[in-house]
Amino acid sequence: MDDLAPPSDDDPLWPATWIRALLPSAVLACLELTVLHGYGIAQALHARGFGTPRGGSLYPVLGRLEEAGAITAEWVPGPSGPARRQYTLTAAGRAQLDRDRASLAALGNALATPFGHLGAAPESEEAIARNTGTSPATDAATSDPTHAAPAHAAPAQDGRRRTR
Repeated sequence: MDDLAPPSDDDPLWPATWIRALLPSAVLACLELTVLHGYGIAQALHARGFGTPRGGSLYPVLGRLEEAGAITAEWVPGPSGPARRQYTLTAAGRAQLDRDRASLAALGNALATPFGHLGAAPESEEAIARNTGTSPATDAATSDPTHAAPAHAAPAQDGRRRTR
């Protein structure tokens, strides 16, 4: 098929929906070690695999981050032309970046962990038990037919849903 071109250097490494969702976090990461202007942020995002964002997506994100106090912007003279805005990460922005990284790491771990028999990550079964007042270990060993299975119980081996 001739209409399938190989990916170019400008193509992002991830789906567009991921990039849109993570663009604010990626902008904060670009500003973690240096002060950048908009074009510099776009170049840094491209170098990190996000493709080259257009101004229509980058500058609204910069505005929202500035409004939230995660970054500051300052007009500085351009080296050979008009002034441009330089963006700096604030303490609040650094804290947000730390939270975002922790959340993404937890998501990655959740996806990398084999899922347990209830369809939840194994480390989540204890949380499910706490929230439902059940115990995964004793529920599995209980053969009492009057014992109610949690509402989130997985289908039985024969494909039918367990009922109370």
